[in-house]
Amino acid sequence: MNVLSWNCRGVGRPRKVQFLFDIVRQEQPYLVFLCETIAVKSKLEYVQNKLGYEGLFVVDPVGRSGGIALLWKEKEQVDILGFSQHHIDARVKGDNTIEWRLTGVYGEPDRLQRHKTWDLLRNLARDANLPWCVIGDINNVMCLEEKVGGDPYPTWLMEGFSAALQDAGLTDLPLTGHQFT
Repeated sequence: MNVLSWNCRGVGRPRKVQFLFDIVRQEQPYLVFLCETIAVKSKLEYVQNKLGYEGLFVVDPVGRSGGIALLWKEKEQVDILGFSQHHIDARVKGDNTIEWRLTGVYGEPDRLQRHKTWDLLRNLARDANLPWCVIGDINNVMCLEEKVGGDPYPTWLMEGFSAALQDAGLTDLPLTGHQFT
């Protein structure tokens, strides 16, 4: 099952919708998680219809920032388990009736608030009774090689993120394909 996650930084512009349409047509993901949509549900319903997806769950942005959405191919194959401004948690009924859990996360953009994202992962892990995959833009890196340019990434952020993944029983999968995607 193919899954796509994209920090679209605003999905309301025609160019971004076309870009998303092109990626979906090429990759044919079953599930699409969008973060930083900066769009209300009605705008995302347009995107849903253009892409041909049956399922849609939207968490509206606060003012002119944030917003997340999960889209999926067949309406009855995804159940939303919970959500907040920073996550959508879902049970997915995959091939051969195998169920698994997908959590789309848009992490706290403020470095001083990143602990809230780490705590969210730890809390969600307590309910992990299915195979679990976390995707999205968590706004953290595990090591300096995952960052390009600017000031060095603070060690305390890398250590805090690493500890949260370990506490939640998650594994950071190795990057394949184009770097920094």
